[in-house]
This record gives sequence, structure tokens and C-alpha cells, in this order.
Amino acid sequence: MASFDEDTIKNIFCEVLGIPVEEVTDTLAYNSCAQWDSLKHLQMVAMFEERFGIEIDMDDIIAMENYGKVREILHKYLT
Repeated sequence: MASFDEDTIKNIFCEVLGIPVEEVTDTLAYNSCAQWDSLKHLQMVAMFEERFGIEIDMDDIIAMENYGKVREILHKYLT
């Protein structure tokens, strides 16, 4: 299992959503970002699991509704 790395998390958001790093803030949310649809959400989850060597519970996948929450959830798995 890898350690918590916020730059990697941000880079995954940028790569999957095709947005600049400046737009990746705690308030970036699933319901207010046109690029963040259900398919992109699952793609990000798969990338988190692969890059960090973790398996994220379904409840946590569903709870990942904004960048701040994603960071919080991944921190739980990586510390």
C-alpha cells in the first residue's frame, strides 16, 4: 500500500476529468462539474485503487461526492 499523496490524487482528477490542477479544490463536486459523470467517477476510483494498492468499500465510493471528501476517504485508507 502506498502512502497518502495529495499530488497523485489531484493528478488523477486532472487526468480523468481533463481539467487544470487549479480547478481541483475541496469544493469541486460531482453534481457541479459537467465532466464528472458516473463513468469518470468509477474510472477515478479504479485509478486510486491501482496507484495506491487499496480496495475502496462501496459505501466510500458512493460518498466521494467532492474532492475534499475524496481526500478524506483516501486518507483513511492510506494512513
